[in-house]
Amino acid sequence: MPIEAATIRLRLLQLFDSQFPIGAFAHSGGLESYGQHGADFQALRELLRNQIALGWGRSELAAGSLAWEAAGRSDGDERLNRLSAIVGSSKIVPSMRQASERLGRQTLKLSRRLYPELLASVDIRPPHHAVAVGAIGRRLDLPRRDLLLSFAHSLAAGSLAAATRCMPVSPEQTQELLVELQPLLAAAVEIAVEAGEDLLFTSTPALDVRCHQQRLLHTRLFQS
Repeated sequence: MPIEAATIRLRLLQLFDSQFPIGAFAHSGGLESYGQHGADFQALRELLRNQIALGWGRSELAAGSLAWEAAGRSDGDERLNRLSAIVGSSKIVPSMRQASERLGRQTLKLSRRLYPELLASVDIRPPHHAVAVGAIGRRLDLPRRDLLLSFAHSLAAGSLAAATRCMPVSPEQTQELLVELQPLLAAAVEIAVEAGEDLLFTSTPALDVRCHQQRLLHTRLFQS
């Protein structure tokens, strides 16, 4: 493999590595509330299938794809800011909206530090996570499908890692579930690649309620 192609692949691996310190693993996305209400492995399977079909598998991947496209245009800054505003308006649970901005801000900050010559000019306001990921990916020359597949995998893996801490679910079970979900993730990426702004919404009302309830739990492991 040519050095340049290998370097691009390594950038992709680093951006979505669990050790990339942006704070993503401090959030459970409402799974902790489900866990405290007795959710088990079967419930986790249904939750993640719904997330991929109607939650982040729709909105976050679409936002990342649209941001990747916008970042390559001459009016990219304006398009990215508009896109991020739409993404924020679709996040009706304040804790989830704030978490998205926090993760996006940290992702941009660290990425600018690592690649100042490529990312110094990227300034998204508000910096929602998916939009930051898409813009950074384009500036780092990461192929759109590879970027979105890695993003989708990281979102699923983050949820599964959280589940092992707040549900009666083993690490082995989460890996089995991840294999089961891979075709769904791949299909969601293909939809996102063709997406327009009409996909920048979710339809997971029960999960939204659990996300809101999480900040009210008497004891909790996660920020949100």
